[in-house]
Amino acid sequence: MLAGLVLAGLVVLAAVAPQTGRIGAIALGLTSVVWLLVDQSVEGVVVLTVTRTHGLTSSDLAGIAGLGVAGWLFFWPRD
Repeated sequence: MLAGLVLAGLVVLAAVAPQTGRIGAIALGLTSVVWLLVDQSVEGVVVLTVTRTHGLTSSDLAGIAGLGVAGWLFFWPRD
């Protein structure tokens, strides 16, 4: 349940972050980090294997994309 709520928040923040500027970017970045911490219950296929016991899963991509968008909006905000 927690993972679903965090993912929903991540999607909503990704939609409104461009209108809210740097504050929205920070909120999106923090939510993305929280997603990467709570997504274990919904992890899917391993997309990239880093070591025998660690890898990048399909659910991790949402958090990584959120961090990328947050960084973009923080360093290059819309005018």
